[in-house]
Amino acid sequence: MQGRYAGKVVLVTGAGRGMGKAIADAFASEGATVVISARTLSYGEAAVQQIRERGGKASLVNGDISDRAAVKAMFDDAVQAHGQLDVVVHCAADNAHGRVTEMEDEAYDYLIKSNIHSLFWIAKDAAPHLSRAEGKGRLIYISSGSANRTFIPGLIPYAATKAYMNAFARGLAVEFGPLNILVNVIEPGMIASDRMKGELNDAQASAISANFPVPRPGESEEIAAAVLFMASKEASYITGSSLLVDGGASMVPLVGLSNVMSKG
Repeated sequence: MQGRYAGKVVLVTGAGRGMGKAIADAFASEGATVVISARTLSYGEAAVQQIRERGGKASLVNGDISDRAAVKAMFDDAVQAHGQLDVVVHCAADNAHGRVTEMEDEAYDYLIKSNIHSLFWIAKDAAPHLSRAEGKGRLIYISSGSANRTFIPGLIPYAATKAYMNAFARGLAVEFGPLNILVNVIEPGMIASDRMKGELNDAQASAISANFPVPRPGESEEIAAAVLFMASKEASYITGSSLLVDGGASMVPLVGLSNVMSKG
């Protein structure tokens, strides 16, 4: 495949399904060699196979972002297989639900390892490789519109980790600038991913999104399009920024959440 990412190697965490898979598919369709990182190997294997069947280039690495050794091995294996790394997109995350007074300590600890510790580990391990990328290396974090802009019942700990991600990325952009690396964040709103479909049925999703300026849930491919822009030459003067892709949801009351967010 030829395209604007031909010759580039892109690693995407959480790429076995949902938004991560859509991001990996989009890079592959534009010529990149994609490294699929997935904790559930069956999802990762299927994602790699689908890209290859369409004529794209893809490989699979272990993707348990809550494990320090696994994160290091992920980068070692990717670079050993392909010799370079130009873009890293960190999409994998835990989304533990529950009120603070009811959430188990173990669930919270896992959330912190997956959503906060992984930011540090990935930045540290990716930097030596991204700094050698032609042009500029790109580190793109997938955050959430719930980080600073909206309140969703039962997601306080999750939203807080995403707010941390936004702050971490802004500071990291300053530190990584001299290393030839741009660092940015994409903040998805309500996206019709596999995860969302497992929590909300179509009627619930429609009820929540009816009040949005764009009155529907977003699609994973729309997040992928934003990521590809942030990784492109056209975005070469953007770093330390956060791009909100939410159909305007953060500008209006989120109607009906108390009725549908029954977890926690």
